[in-house]
Amino acid sequence: MNLHDRVQVAAALGLLIAISPGGCSTTVSPSDGGLDASIGNDAPVTSDAPATVDAPVGGDAGGSSAILLGMTLHLENKTFDKTYFTTLDTFAKTFESHGGRLTFEPRDSCVSAAAGPPALFDWKTLESRGHSVGSHAAIGGVDATPIDTFTAQAKMRYEQLAPNVNRLDHVSGNCGNVDWVKGVTDVGFKATTAATVLCFYGMPAANRPAQYQSLSCKGSTDPVCHTSYPTDLAQRIHPWRVASAATWLTDDKAGKLVIIPGSGTLPCLEEEATNPGASLPTCTFTKEDVTRAMTELDGAIALRDANKVNTFYWVWGSWSISGEEQPILESFLTEVGKRVSKGQVKWASIGAIIDTYEAWEKTHR
Repeated sequence: MNLHDRVQVAAALGLLIAISPGGCSTTVSPSDGGLDASIGNDAPVTSDAPATVDAPVGGDAGGSSAILLGMTLHLENKTFDKTYFTTLDTFAKTFESHGGRLTFEPRDSCVSAAAGPPALFDWKTLESRGHSVGSHAAIGGVDATPIDTFTAQAKMRYEQLAPNVNRLDHVSGNCGNVDWVKGVTDVGFKATTAATVLCFYGMPAANRPAQYQSLSCKGSTDPVCHTSYPTDLAQRIHPWRVASAATWLTDDKAGKLVIIPGSGTLPCLEEEATNPGASLPTCTFTKEDVTRAMTELDGAIALRDANKVNTFYWVWGSWSISGEEQPILESFLTEVGKRVSKGQVKWASIGAIIDTYEAWEKTHR
């Protein structure tokens, strides 16, 4: 039984918790797989924080089923100057003060700005502090794309970022009307985050879930296509491996791409819930978003499976934060910390999640 069939059966039995994600985030998890740094005029942001390494996440006080919790930042649609990168580094340090780990996914314009000249930011410093970096490719779309063209675009994104990081193995913003799985794996990416309804354009219409067989979006940012998939929480907490865009809902141990499912856009959770299907403006992070985030996280905690890798993350699309939002961020991190202290949740970057999943595969495939 493939993933789509399993989802339908589970839904019919009332076993799934439907908490609707939105914005730029993720996918359908199958059952098959067992499943103060300052900036000088020309200097990049650096830090004297102790170096740590991204590594597989092991057990904890709550057992091996703890949720590996992440946060991915899409770095796009902003002015990438010294002020931006200073604020970004401070944001990372706020998370670090709570034991948090982040995943940075810069778009090509952000990568160029950071590299300079003058150099404004050092991604490797963030990696040494336990965070990870991937590419927000922003390629693909609703129009049919030749696979060679798509692959060349993915290669450009990979080769632009790779010299500036210690490891590069995951990508987002890569779905479209093409075999996007083949395109990104052929150039070296091993995993993808933030899959949306747009990913169905790579699947024959007849093989899609019924509600997406007549899918018609104006573009990749059309509210329908920009919505996370799946909508069912139970299908968003375990990674799986896929062989092609045409079969991306089916776990395949021989597939080259790992899909890491996630949830909605953290500062937009309230807007997404109260304006479903709307094209949202830039969102403001509020206490209502924190409430919704913790409700969703608690739902994921309740669905953990000790025999699988349990994962959960939010996206922070077009990342930025204001002074007014900083206290909200602190309250969010404090709430997550309560669950960490119980052993229910463990912070992890996407890089650490990939390593943990690959280690799990060696004994569960």
